Amino acid sequence: MNFYVILVFLFALIAIAVLVYFIAVTKLKKYNEKMSKAEEIIDTKLNEKLEIIISLNGSIKKVTGKKDYLKDYVSIRDLIITNNEKDLKLDEAVKLINDLMTDFDNLNKDNDFIKNYKLLRETDEILIAAKNLFNQNAIESNKLIKSFPYNVVAKLAKYRIRGFYNSNNKTDDGETF
Repeated sequence: MNFYVILVFLFALIAIAVLVYFIAVTKLKKYNEKMSKAEEIIDTKLNEKLEIIISLNGSIKKVTGKKDYLKDYVSIRDLIITNNEKDLKLDEAVKLINDLMTDFDNLNKDNDFIKNYKLLRETDEILIAAKNLFNQNAIESNKLIKSFPYNVVAKLAKYRIRGFYNSNNKTDDGETF
């Protein structure tokens, strides 16, 4: 009789462990899928942002007398860099564009420039939303991975702590993105 009680207890324990494992993996997978979707949006919008900046560069050259202010930023199209590096470079380009708008009033009168600048702002808004979505899911996923029993499941299923997007490239553990 004791043997059967022990056997039932072990079976129940194994069943609970398997159930916990699958629930944890499902939850971690949900966060990873959301982060992947956000990364896809970020990638797409960064490429759109680069194309818009290239278009703005044409308008800037036309208004400012052919000087190529954005050549260093336009050239990142040919570089193999991370999205985070691309985002930082493109943000620098936007700052330069804003400075040029202050220096050259004629830019604010150029229809192509205005149209592309509005597109740039819309793209930036979507980028901010996608980065926030990524970061929120990274925070939740990281919290789970640090807590029991998720930490055991994460190790078994090879889930890892994720860095945050554009927050000094560090996780809350100081790990770089």
